[in-house]
Amino acid sequence: MTEFTFDDIAELARIEKYSTDLQQIKPEDMQKIREYFEAKKAMLAKQTKNSEFYDKAKKEKLKFEIENARRALKDFYERREKKIISRAQFAARTNFKLKDTTNMRPAEEKFYSTILAGLEVFEKEFYAQFTKKIGDAIPASDPQTAPALATADTQLILRVIKFLDNIPELVGPDLKTYGPFAAEQTASVPEEIAVLLVKQGKAVEAGQPAAPQIAQTEVVAKVENHNEPAQASETQKQTF
Repeated sequence: MTEFTFDDIAELARIEKYSTDLQQIKPEDMQKIREYFEAKKAMLAKQTKNSEFYDKAKKEKLKFEIENARRALKDFYERREKKIISRAQFAARTNFKLKDTTNMRPAEEKFYSTILAGLEVFEKEFYAQFTKKIGDAIPASDPQTAPALATADTQLILRVIKFLDNIPELVGPDLKTYGPFAAEQTASVPEEIAVLLVKQGKAVEAGQPAAPQIAQTEVVAKVENHNEPAQASETQKQTF
């Protein structure tokens, strides 16, 4: 495995900075970053504890490198944090119909779900203020136990789109499986999925909405990395 350098970490932060959406982080990159810090800390400890190898200039250089790498990693984190919060806000604006966890790490998915639960509770409690009389208690809600949005029968609109990237299997609101799809392929998918894929730049409109069908509003899409060996622990899910 090729070792990471400070430039590699800084490049991850730079790409995240200039990208409008979350970038994919490969598991091996996470491991390389851990190994980078472990190696630098071990070298610094050796310089500090062993007088035989003590070199003040080298020690200061190591400290400088570690601090710079930490700053780059912090910048990388803050930009991803902002994008995850933005996605949660977008889901709230669509009444929690479009839930997108594409390219999120497990910890990021957990953070995203927590924000969604909090936004849902806050929205209910906010509007409850205008339906309660003065002095009436507004029952407190626990984000951890907030009930899931109830599904209801509704018209499912299908849209014809052209895919600009390879897309994995999608499970629609009618519980049917759509895909997987290859780049340049044209197909009909539920409107909720089409809107999100077009927004992400992964597809473009290729026709008018198809005839409506009856289905439920909740849509779940499984996102798998087709460029890496399948690993159960690294499988990501995309929920609309």
